[in-house]
Amino acid sequence: MIDTSELFPRQRTTPLPGGYMGKILRVDLSSGSMKDENLPEEPVLRKFIGGQALALYVLMRELPLNVRPYDPQSKMVMMTGPLTGTGLTPGGTKVCAVFLSPMTNYSLGRGAASGYWAAYLKQAGYDGIILESAASKPTYLFINDGRAELRDAAKFWGKGARDTEDLLRAEVGIKDAKVMGIGPAGEHLVHAAMLCNDYNHSASHSGGAIFGSKKLKGIVVFGTKRPPLHDKAALIEAGLRWRKTLQQYSVADRYSVGHARHLEALPNNNMQSTLIADHNRGFDQNRITQRPCFQCARLCPWDVEIGEGEFKGKVGHFNAGAEWLDTFWNLGVKGNATLYLAERINDLGIECGHFAFGAGVLFEAYEKGLVNEADCDGLRLEWGNVEAIDRLLEMTARRQGKWGNLIADGPLEVAEAIGGDAIKWVVHTKRGVPAMHDWRPHFSNMLREIVASGGMKPQGGGTATPPPDLRYREKWGPLDRDDPKGWPQSNVIAEQYRQFVGLMGGCWFAQMHVKPDGLNSVVDSFNATTGWNFTMDEALAAGHRSVILQSIFATQRGWVADHDWQHVGQRFLDPVPDGKYKGFTIAKWLPEMVREYYRLSGRHEKTGRPYVDTLKNLGLEEFNEWAQLD
Repeated sequence: MIDTSELFPRQRTTPLPGGYMGKILRVDLSSGSMKDENLPEEPVLRKFIGGQALALYVLMRELPLNVRPYDPQSKMVMMTGPLTGTGLTPGGTKVCAVFLSPMTNYSLGRGAASGYWAAYLKQAGYDGIILESAASKPTYLFINDGRAELRDAAKFWGKGARDTEDLLRAEVGIKDAKVMGIGPAGEHLVHAAMLCNDYNHSASHSGGAIFGSKKLKGIVVFGTKRPPLHDKAALIEAGLRWRKTLQQYSVADRYSVGHARHLEALPNNNMQSTLIADHNRGFDQNRITQRPCFQCARLCPWDVEIGEGEFKGKVGHFNAGAEWLDTFWNLGVKGNATLYLAERINDLGIECGHFAFGAGVLFEAYEKGLVNEADCDGLRLEWGNVEAIDRLLEMTARRQGKWGNLIADGPLEVAEAIGGDAIKWVVHTKRGVPAMHDWRPHFSNMLREIVASGGMKPQGGGTATPPPDLRYREKWGPLDRDDPKGWPQSNVIAEQYRQFVGLMGGCWFAQMHVKPDGLNSVVDSFNATTGWNFTMDEALAAGHRSVILQSIFATQRGWVADHDWQHVGQRFLDPVPDGKYKGFTIAKWLPEMVREYYRLSGRHEKTGRPYVDTLKNLGLEEFNEWAQLD
């Protein structure tokens, strides 16, 4: 492990760029000690910026290679970016948490959240938090205008995410305080338990389990500070340009089948069908309330009051992605019961795909006679059985019974326990899960899901033609949706600009890369905030640097690139069973597409290790020990 004394200087000797508060809070949950660390010097900040890259760089310098995800020695690093909380751009809302994934046990776990919490963390005086060790009893962290303390959380343990937020806010006595907490799933170490904040938001993919392993129920933040800005007038101008690119969500979007309408497919009955039917029946009877994030008019979050059916009057709080719709369509549910269950899974704090694919293979085994009611705690696991699904959610969140415990572990663990043909029906990537949609008809989406770490949301998702602001250097397309040629290159570039947006504290949902000025306005906003003068090429290099760090982290723990296409659930690679894209599968092209992706990004096609020249070009020579030498 590398000495950290150089990373956080006792006295900074370089100027603090605009957008940064200048401090990271280090919290030892075992001893209760807390320490303010100065941000790294300006050259380090310029290289890693914030978000995933800076957080991961800190984690890699401090996390022992032999540690397990739930060991007391394990750590989580949470970082905002310089645009977080300025209020002068859309999408400046992000915090990113990184840790060793308990889903894969060898790759990066990552969760990013929008809303208000990240902006309030900066207003409290901090750019990030390092969580280390573990408390001996339930605890919460309260940060109020630069003052931090650990408090007893015993009376909140066992509460759902919604009650946790309300009760902790009431406990500190500040009605505008913001809360990030966990539900029962995090407390019981469900491997994909989420961090939940601001009602409508979550950082998925295991951050909640890390909190639970450390007996940390939540973090409450409040403050009145504002990040300094290099050139406020230029930032206002760039931010206004950025806002002009935004495409707002409408109330009508909330009556639809969500992202499935763009994919032209949704998962039915553990992905045994892709057909879109009356899945959204009754949605038009609901009362919808659009919600903003901090100073962002994209209106991704929304609330629902169900207006008809068995669950009339129930309220739910959601974000834009609609994975939680596909979760329950994957289990045969339709109509407003879908929204009722979606609120349940969010309140319990279980990441959608983890539950959907674990329960999905169990339901299919029930359908095909591999398990029966007696094997399943008396549950009739028939497609669309809302009562059974509701009960199974509760069992999973609290690790009750054989199947609740196994679903809490992961979909592959469920399939392995069932045996027989169940292993052919499971959806997973490196024991983790893809984002909860049916991506199978689409090259770009499938490739990005498969090369992701397995413990995090993927960054890529290429376009058929270059984004308008990149046409000065990128010439591909239009790519053919039935031909793999060009899609790996498109994915490599998409990773780079999406990563850059995240590093600076921006939200991908607010970043309109397919529109003219959709990327230039973002880079200009970054420069006006910080005082740096990044070109678009430097911005893309920063995103590339973050991707390379992510793969080095996994390399250090035994991952190789061939795992990306070898360790994938068969159902995820099966030909599309019906609908517009019937018969399509990426599987026959997959090994070469994955290998081309790694070659194009400066890594060895089979090991995934970066070449020495790649590290040199990105200023990452300190990791040469992990380079590919031939």
